Amino acid sequence: MTTETSQGKPAENPPTTGPFGQFLKDHGINSSPLPASSGVETLEVDSKDLTAALRLLRNSAEVALDFLVTVSGVDSPDTFDSVYHLWSYSNKNELVIKVRIAKATVKADYLPEVPSVAPIWQAANWHERETFDLVGIRYLGHPYLRRILNPWDWEGHPLRRDYRQPVDALNDKSPGSFR
Repeated sequence: MTTETSQGKPAENPPTTGPFGQFLKDHGINSSPLPASSGVETLEVDSKDLTAALRLLRNSAEVALDFLVTVSGVDSPDTFDSVYHLWSYSNKNELVIKVRIAKATVKADYLPEVPSVAPIWQAANWHERETFDLVGIRYLGHPYLRRILNPWDWEGHPLRRDYRQPVDALNDKSPGSFR
């Protein structure tokens, strides 16, 4: 059943807790349902609960989300999101987990911080380095967090909303340039 907003437009129903959200709740881990991502259950988990949630989801025979497909980052208007896509080989289930860090809580000249999941999945090592490099999310406890795509002395994070491309010999847009 949909309700109407003050503008007379139908409002979407808020997302409901799915089987993975209920599984986490049953094991004492809080999560909030988010709108499904391409039909896949999507949950928001607090950063302090991330490693416990992912370890439980991976190691539980009932759920067996044993493959970390990717870790990515998003610079949303009000939050920095660290996004984890999980897959189960045994039961073909998938889940998206998001950790959202409110921009208002990140001090000026600091990066948002999320616990590293590289100790749980080795594949996260490179994914977290890429997200650090491009979006600027610092993964606490990462074994070797450094830039992976940009030169070590690159300033800024290119996938941030506030990023400004430097003007140099390669990026000169003046009419007299050869580009």
